[in-house]
This record gives sequence, C-alpha cells and structure tokens, in this order.
Amino acid sequence: MSDSPCVRPTVEELASFPLFADDDRGALQWLADHFEIRCFEAGDVFVKEGTPATEFFVVLEGEIQFRLVGDPYASVFVRTAGQPSGVLPFSRMKVVRGRATAVRPTRIVVMPATDLRELVYRAPNLAQKLVGEMTDRTRETTRMVERTEKMLALGKLSAGLAHELNNPASAVVRSAAMLRETLTRRRKDALLMRGEVIPPAAQSIITELGVSISECATDHGRDALERADMASDLADWLDQQNAPSELAGDLVEAGITAEKLAPLTTMISQEAFSHGLRILVCDYQILCLTREIEEASRRISDLVQAVKSYSYMDQTPLSEVDVEQGIDVTLRMFQHQLKHGIQVEREFDGHLPKVPANGSELNQIWTNLIDNAIDAVATLPTGERVIKIRTAAEPEFVLVEVVDNGPGVPPEIQGKIFDPFFTTKPVGEGTGLGLDIVQRIIRAHQGLIRLESRPGRTAFQVRLPRVRPVAGV
Repeated sequence: MSDSPCVRPTVEELASFPLFADDDRGALQWLADHFEIRCFEAGDVFVKEGTPATEFFVVLEGEIQFRLVGDPYASVFVRTAGQPSGVLPFSRMKVVRGRATAVRPTRIVVMPATDLRELVYRAPNLAQKLVGEMTDRTRETTRMVERTEKMLALGKLSAGLAHELNNPASAVVRSAAMLRETLTRRRKDALLMRGEVIPPAAQSIITELGVSISECATDHGRDALERADMASDLADWLDQQNAPSELAGDLVEAGITAEKLAPLTTMISQEAFSHGLRILVCDYQILCLTREIEEASRRISDLVQAVKSYSYMDQTPLSEVDVEQGIDVTLRMFQHQLKHGIQVEREFDGHLPKVPANGSELNQIWTNLIDNAIDAVATLPTGERVIKIRTAAEPEFVLVEVVDNGPGVPPEIQGKIFDPFFTTKPVGEGTGLGLDIVQRIIRAHQGLIRLESRPGRTAFQVRLPRVRPVAGV
C-alpha cells in the first residue's frame, strides 16, 4: 500500500473492530499470530472466479468489491474495514463464483480455511458472529440471484413483447399517416364539387352508395381472380364515361359496380361524377384505415392487459387465482417465441377451482416451465415441436402438467435439476436458479412438483393445494 505500511495487525488493532471486540486477549493474540497480511493497490484483483475457495479474510483498511461472474445485472458485494468474507466457519463453499477487486489501497488479513475449526474453539464469540454473517450472506446472495433470474426471464419476455407490440404500433402510425392524406384528398374533391347542381335523386343514390360502403365486407365472397376481372371491366366502363379508371380497383373492393353508378351519369356532370367517385373511394379507404387502427389498438390494449394480468397488478399478494387463466396469460407473453414452429396443445379441465396463491408467483412457475420446454423442443425440426399443457382437478390438489417432446433430461442429472446454480444451458444463458425458484415457490404454497422424463417426453407435474394451508401445519 502507498498510504500506510503493510504490517501485521496487533491485538489492539483487532480489538478496535466490533467483529473481534467480544473475544479475550488470548483469542485475539492467537488470531494475530495465525493471520497472514496482504496489501493491494486500487484495481488489484484479490480473488478470481473459478478458483478453489480456501481462505477466510477480514478487511482492515480500504475496500474490496466482490462481483458475481456470469451475472448480467452485475450483483456486487462490498466489504470495508472490519468486515469478513471468503470461507466462513461451517461454509460449504468450494469454488469462488466471482471476482474480488480492491477499490482503493487495501490491507487485509487472511487465514486458511483449514484453521477455521480451531478458530471456532479459540475465538467462540467471533465464530458466532461469522455464522451470523454466513446466514446474512446466503440470504443476500439468494436475493440477488433470484432478482437476476427474474430479470433474465423478464428480458426474454420483453424481447418477444417488444416485437409483438412493434407490429400493431407500426400499423397505427402507418394507417394514421395514410388517413391524414386520404382526408386531405377528400376535402379537396368536396371543395371542387361546391356549386355543382346535384338533383335529389342523385343525392339519394350517392347516399345509398356511401351506406353500402360502411356495411359491406372487403372481399364480398369473391376470390382475387374474380375481383381482378370485375376491376378490369369497371375500368373499361369508366374510360367510356371519361371518368378516372384508376379508381376501379378500390370501387370493386368497396362493392360499387357499374350498374350502381350508371344512373348518375345522366343526372350530374362528368366533373361532378368524377369528384363523387373519388369521394366514395376516400370514404372506403377511411373506413379501412380506421378499422386497421382500431384492430391494431385493440391488439396493443390486449398485450398491455396481458402484462397487467401476468404481473397481477392492483391485486393483493394472496388471492383466489384462476390457474388456467394464468397459464393462458403466460403463453401470451411467449407468443413471439411460440410462433417459431411450436405447437401448443391445451388440455384444460375447464372447471378447475381457484387456488389460494400469490398469482404473480404462480405465473413465475409457468414462465420457467414453459421457457424450459421451448428450449427443449428448439432442437427438433420445425413442425415437430410440441408443448402440451394439461390441467386437472384432484381431490386435494389442482394439477398442472407441462410436457414437451424434446430430447429429455438424462437420468444421471434428473436428481440435480432442482439444485441451485445447476444448469445445462451454455454460460451466460442461465443462472441455474429457474427450477430452484419454481420448487421454492411451490413449497411455499405447500404444493408438490415432480419430473418424469425420457427421450421424446419430459413432463413437469405441479400440484397446488385446493384449500389454503393452515399456518404451521
């Protein structure tokens, strides 16, 4: 260190920290004799990920940051003067999962993990504090990695939702711009028709044509070839009337034929007739554009409602939950991923009783299980990927079974898949906590989860109690 010498701690220095203050002088002397002193400059790496966890240490001066490796959300633990880290008494940590770096000039004391058993005997008060520290560290680590797992799942869902929202949002923008242009054209033709003498009979025909546009469907039961033939015939007729033949296609789509237009040619001028046709086409286009905007807006609204339902916003944490509705909402969150050749078969009971549960936590279960099923079938050819979700009411439980026809879970690892940090995914694609979180949520609801797997069929069976469990039972 540049600011102070790298010297071993005295008994007095150790006693100045609350961590050591409750042990007697003999214990502190033993610690001072068995500690190794190490000093680091800012930026020095003290511990690297993947190395064996073999040392207990305490920061005397400075600051060390411990960053979990493989965590895209950069979970960081900070240790400053008087705080312990590394291997603690009774810890089962074998490998370092992160990297420790000195933030500023730092002095620490280090003890081999092999001396911790004697430390418990020599300094019992310190040992008790370290056990409490280990409990707090486990709780903090679990909270951070759970947050990471949730964020990874949310990120994957968000990518699909962004794509799903982009299409209707783009449609709204495009249709709104075209609507503005169409209204401008209609206004221009309406102004040009001012001063034209339109007999009542002609006004009646034009009104009827406008009403028929608002009531008819776009295809009128005709195929594309038939509509093209009709448009060609109408264009020829319009040419004969010195009217704009380029409107023929839109007029046919609007259900307007030469027979309906013919009476107008003897009632109004050729200019008024042409302007009237353009107005009718604009009215039809306005109708189509407003329908597109309405449909796209409804799609956006449905997606937003799905997100709200998925997260159980504005609802109490524990409520009566419709399991099948929650699964449907979760599948909607995965709609973009499911489009890639994945067939989803629902075998819903249809009359399931609602279960007492935290709705957002149940949706986290379905998210993890469906996400795993999607990954499992991704290796199959498009068209052969099948995910089946079955629900059933049992005497004491509600059953949800998520089945995929992927390659299956090898027998030798089936007993490990619920273990924390165990994953078969490549580095950076998972934390190995998805199924651990699923299991803990189910246990918190006093439910059960079971795996059955062989090549071509992997099934996760989740059972949730139909009646709210009694506390302490």
